[in-house]
Amino acid sequence: MNKKKTAILFVIIFTIFSSIGQLLFKIGSSRLESIYSWFNIFIILGFVVYAVGALILIIALKYERLSLIYPFISLSFVWVAILSFVFLSEFMNYLKVIAMALIICGTIFVGYGGKND
Repeated sequence: MNKKKTAILFVIIFTIFSSIGQLLFKIGSSRLESIYSWFNIFIILGFVVYAVGALILIIALKYERLSLIYPFISLSFVWVAILSFVFLSEFMNYLKVIAMALIICGTIFVGYGGKND
């Protein structure tokens, strides 16, 4: 696999990790009652997952231009919407689905665009 594809794959993996971290933060935040409750397992796991994702993003940045791979981070919005629908039973309607499709299309256009490929 070439460097561009490797970097894009790593950024997509980062978006999945960061979205799982967001889900864990949301679950952990529902258990907050006092300053000591910040140390619940979901918030701690959220930080760990976020940190692993950040390391993956750093590796991706090594291989490709920031202006190419950064737009792929918008995929986090898609993953968070899907995860919140599946695990938190949050509302999903056709407008959100259309918006997610547009984000995916825009990300694909950015991935194929550019002169220095």
